[in-house]
Formats: sequence, C-alpha cells, structure tokens
Amino acid sequence: MNNLTVSPKKVKTAVVLLAHGAPLRIQDIPRYLKNIRGGTNSSLEVIREVADRYRQIGGRSPLLDITTAQAEALEQFLNQEEDEFKVYVGMRTWSPTIQEAVNQALRDRPQRLVALCLAPHYSRWSTERYQQAFEEALAGWKTKDLEIQFITRWPNQPRLIDAFVERYRAAAGDLKAKGKKNVHTIFTVHSIPADSVAEYGDPYVEEYGKTLKGILQQVDIPDWHQAYQSQGMIPVPWLAPSVEETLDKIADAGGKTVLIVPVGFVCDHIEILYDIDIAFKQYAAGRGIELYRTESLNTSPLFTEALAAVVWEHLV
Repeated sequence: MNNLTVSPKKVKTAVVLLAHGAPLRIQDIPRYLKNIRGGTNSSLEVIREVADRYRQIGGRSPLLDITTAQAEALEQFLNQEEDEFKVYVGMRTWSPTIQEAVNQALRDRPQRLVALCLAPHYSRWSTERYQQAFEEALAGWKTKDLEIQFITRWPNQPRLIDAFVERYRAAAGDLKAKGKKNVHTIFTVHSIPADSVAEYGDPYVEEYGKTLKGILQQVDIPDWHQAYQSQGMIPVPWLAPSVEETLDKIADAGGKTVLIVPVGFVCDHIEILYDIDIAFKQYAAGRGIELYRTESLNTSPLFTEALAAVVWEHLV
C-alpha cells in the first residue's frame, strides 16, 4: 500500500486532467491500438490505415503537447491568488498514464484531489472508462483522509460556451471577409455506439444538445446541422447522422460552403487534423463544397477560464 507522505512538496489541491492519449511515433501505433482495445491486437489492415492517417498529419499527434500546455495554463490561472493548486496530465490509452499522474499527484500530499475529464459530454462509452481508470489508480493508496472529486460532465459551462462562440465568430467573420454567403454550419462530437443510448439510456445526446443550446442562445446561426464524426472501426451501428451524410444533404440542397464546429473536442488531434482537415475536406470537395472549420480551443484563455470554473465549482 502506497503512503501519502512520500514527498515533502506542499500542494493543497491536486487537479488531474484526463485525456484519451495518442501515439507520439508511427511505430507506437500497434501498441496504442492494443491499449484502446483492452489488450487485443488489431489487424495489420487497421494498423496500416491508422498509421497512414498519422503520416498525413506529420507522423505524430499534438495531443500530449497541447494537453500539457492546457494544464500549465490552468495551474497558472488557479494560482492567481496564491492558492496551492498543481495540475497533472493523465492519458487513458498512452503515457503519461492516469496511474502515473495519480501517483505523482498523491506523492505531493494534497488535501484534495480533483479529476477532470477533458471530454465535456458525459457518456458511458467514454467517461465511465476514465472514471474506472482513475479509481483503479487510487486503489493502491491510502486515501481515507483525502477529499476526492471526479468531474464527469460540464457541457454547458458558461465559459466553455463563450470559448466555442468566440471561435465560431472568428471563423464566420473570416468567411464573410472572403465573400462566402449562405454558409452551412455543422456541429460535431465524436460518435459512440448507438446501443449505448438505446439500451443503456446514455445521456450523451442530451449532453451534446446542452452545448448547442448554449451556443445558439448567444449567436444566430442559420442553416446549422448536428452530426457525429470519427465512428470507430468496430462493426456496430454508430450514432448518426455522420458528417458525410450531412454533407450529402447540404450538397443536394445546393449548399457550397460548410463550416464545421467540433464542439466535442477541446484540442487538435487526429480527429481534427485528419478526420476534418483531410478526410471531410476531400469528401466535401467531391460534392462541390468548400469546407472550413473553427480553430480548436487548445489554450484559449476563455477555455482556461472554463476549466478553472469547473474545478472551483466542485470545491464549494
């Protein structure tokens, strides 16, 4: 059993940001996919397909770099009043792992431990896996006197909505400056297996709707659509409509310009840099559509404020 008094470092509140994780090198992809599939090896065909996608975005994902920068910005923001916050990063499918992040945090002897899943929308398919990994990471520690919070959802946090609205307005302004008219807007989140909603009452779709409602209360967006992207490679029904189906619908209606607003993602990674910037753009071009997207939140100051607000709200 690990002991909480290993390190003399003083930290009042430890915050662990939880993200999915991504390989840093092409040669890591087989092990990365094995981690995603719970220890099962992927076929050579799948490995080659995923490796090709990573090659097209430069050979590695920026996910860890950006998440680390988000953690640093959050820690600086939280400590403006000389509070004793420290922020750590834990990845579910890659390193630094959630176990490593929790170990590091607890060695710093905090009074409180807060875990924040960076996916704002709760889902049994994703959020519960993060929570399970977090609880398993705590299993070897004595935590009876430690205040622990696991934040599962924050889809309509006001500053998060502000951050998405800021990105939308910037992109819409750019398109207007280019003379683009009659722009169709597609909001997206990561798709999940449809049976998670139909059979288990997963609130994911409702969570998605809360984010959209918050955005649409601030800006009047004509011709907007709700879609799901980045369906997995397992042969099950996934939440629809897909982005491709939505692009077909827009093309059939005579649409020529599309702006994608990926509200299910908080930074650049494969689902943004390949799925949207390469695959969807090529698909759209084949239907006579010019496709654009909003800038990812990444280290947006408004997004940093959103993360800080979520943490503070759960310490009251």
